[in-house]
Amino acid sequence: MSSNPPSSPSAAHPAVQPNFPGAVLTVDEALKPLSGSRKGFSVFGVRARADRAADALSDLDRALSSESALRGQLVAAVSHIRTTDDEERFRWERAGRIYEVAVTLLAKGPSAAYTLLFHDVTQQARVEETHQNARRYLEDILDNVQLGVVVMGREMRITSWNRKQEEFLRRLGVWTSIVEAVGIPISELIPRPPGATWEEITERVLQRGESYENPRQAYAEGENELILSVAITPLKGQNGEIIGAIQVCEDVTERTRLEEGLRAAEIRAEKLEAIRQLVITVNHEINNPLTSILANAQILRMSKDLVDEKIAKRLRQIETQVKRIATVTKRLRDMDELKTDAYIASGPRMIDIGPMDEEETP
Repeated sequence: MSSNPPSSPSAAHPAVQPNFPGAVLTVDEALKPLSGSRKGFSVFGVRARADRAADALSDLDRALSSESALRGQLVAAVSHIRTTDDEERFRWERAGRIYEVAVTLLAKGPSAAYTLLFHDVTQQARVEETHQNARRYLEDILDNVQLGVVVMGREMRITSWNRKQEEFLRRLGVWTSIVEAVGIPISELIPRPPGATWEEITERVLQRGESYENPRQAYAEGENELILSVAITPLKGQNGEIIGAIQVCEDVTERTRLEEGLRAAEIRAEKLEAIRQLVITVNHEINNPLTSILANAQILRMSKDLVDEKIAKRLRQIETQVKRIATVTKRLRDMDELKTDAYIASGPRMIDIGPMDEEETP
């Protein structure tokens, strides 16, 4: 039994070849069926019987004529075939099955004929579709995650990145699309992290299989400030071999600002607490003797037979200044925000406790 595709019908090659193992048809230049295997007929839902070959061909012709999408692809394929060595392939779907159709020239001349070989690739196509859907799903996840991701090959050449990474690069003034970036070494597009050259990072990640991390790297300052946390890890294949690297960047600009603000607030709170402790000491060590001074000054001032008006005026000044000192210590004790003001130009600063009223009392 020959496994070659059937040619035009004859005594040697009948219109229906029940023993041919594949799904194959032969058609003329007008795409009218000439012969085929039983499986070839069954692709179109036609039952092929050797004793009723003419009826089978007629049914097949009607079925083939009704498949406008297939006929359009066949016309395009035939137009590209010039010799018996040429072959055109395309995919076609019918009744829930997917076929890869191979078209070749069987015979040239006035009786030109073409062979159509139908290979059922439904399962393969479903697997490919599943892989494509999974790939698109992962790409959608990467495009929506708030992390910049760059995938690189063995030579640290870019193979892909996500939308967030492109946003980071634009903030750095790099206006390159992923289509333009594919194949470019990462060192030509992305500034290297401090403390290591790209060559050192490449050797560490690709040769030694170690990760590189920089938790806080400032790439821009001022209004366009951009601080990134960068991690570069080896990308391994199914057998564990290193096939590239992945760089993941997280924007920690706001977090860094908050941490710096919190640290500054902690420092201010520590200073304020130190001042409060000092004020407690001042209140205890200074206010007590001040109270005695104030009381004695008032007693002397009210003893008119002991002091004249000139001395009484001086005693009132003592009372005023004692009250002023008491007011200062009270304000320091009640202070909830540390403010400073210039003491001397280009010199030390002093704590700002607000304006003082000569008549203000504690």
